[in-house]
Amino acid sequence: MSVGNDVVDLADPETRLGGLRPRWVERVFGAAEREALEASPSCHLLHWALWAAKESVYKARKRLEPETVFSPKEFEVELSPLPATGGGVAVGRAAHRGDVFALEVHLDDGSVHAVATSGDEAGARVLWKVERAEGDPGGAVRRLAATAIGSALGLDPADVRIARRPPVATFRDRRIELAVSMSHHGRFVAFACPLADPR
Repeated sequence: MSVGNDVVDLADPETRLGGLRPRWVERVFGAAEREALEASPSCHLLHWALWAAKESVYKARKRLEPETVFSPKEFEVELSPLPATGGGVAVGRAAHRGDVFALEVHLDDGSVHAVATSGDEAGARVLWKVERAEGDPGGAVRRLAATAIGSALGLDPADVRIARRPPVATFRDRRIELAVSMSHHGRFVAFACPLADPR
């Protein structure tokens, strides 16, 4: 299974729709996505949910095919209606060149977090987490992933490391066969990975 994730801080100045270039929406979103945006009562939220979904699918796809290039319009996203309260989860799918990826988009505490999975292992568990972070986001997201992976697998999180590009997890310098996806934006860091016991 391949997993990708992306997080968007909805309070970050970069996410103001009025500050985007006029042709941004046309360049990034396909016709069906633009129609959904025009009809949405939560255009700002849907805009960034779709964007995070595209980014997460790209990351999952890139693990499968390293030559994949991020051309946002080529990642066609369909999502269930976003939760009316601003918190919760929307589910959906994304297609890219004939392959379909499952999507979950989590909305909570001022952020949008998308997790995409390839469809080759039905029912496999995915471990993910989002949190606010101070200081260096690269270090913070690695600590977040190492702590969560160690706890989930019953390993001492102090001995779990996340290294290299693309990121991989190690325990006491032995590779754990988990493909880790990490992201950060504004105040938030996030990660996701398929969960399997390495022992």
